[in-house]
Amino acid sequence: YTPDMAGSWTVIASWDGDFDHLGATSSHAHLTVEAGGGCIIATATYGSELAPEVQFLRGFRDSVVLSTFAGSQFMRVFNAWYYSFSPSAASFIARQPVAKTIMRGVLYPLIGILHLSSMAYSAFSFSPEIGVVVAGFVASSLTGAVYFTLPAMVLLAIMKRFKKKTLKTMQFKLLTIPWLTSLALVLLGEIALSPAIMMAATASSVLTTLASSATVVASKITQRLP
Repeated sequence: YTPDMAGSWTVIASWDGDFDHLGATSSHAHLTVEAGGGCIIATATYGSELAPEVQFLRGFRDSVVLSTFAGSQFMRVFNAWYYSFSPSAASFIARQPVAKTIMRGVLYPLIGILHLSSMAYSAFSFSPEIGVVVAGFVASSLTGAVYFTLPAMVLLAIMKRFKKKTLKTMQFKLLTIPWLTSLALVLLGEIALSPAIMMAATASSVLTTLASSATVVASKITQRLP
């Protein structure tokens, strides 16, 4: 398996002999294989699926996120997005030593964030569904602060230059409305055990948390700048 192989494949198998008693109707069988499910960018970055960082990421996904209803539905949305670009990105990284070095620096904070998220999940081990929501909040808020504060600062600077104003307290409070709405949908999804509701709820919760944390941190920093 290599990063290039992620996707759907059709395998044609042929054999000699009569297998009609097994239900085969011809000498050819078509099998669709879903290649994927691995941390292929991390694997390309660290050079092996056995690297401790890759093992941790896989363990966090399998033991924490996928072990819950809310987490598993979020992963369905995440995988649809992630595997739309990760095979080509991983192939590029695997061939470029400089890209590997850069990506290790990029992934280092994320691994630390997920360690903290795993600890948050463990604190709520009595209720895995609550634990995964808390872990998701920790991961999303810290990821937003670490990775998206700089872009948010640029946007706030542009707004300040052209509109001659900064975000006010009331505008910050408005950011909590979509976040609280997404949490309410998570609760509804848990009660109804609806995959569709949960997928929408968890995805919106992560996105609104990312945006809110990045915006708040960026605003605090820009206010202190001359």
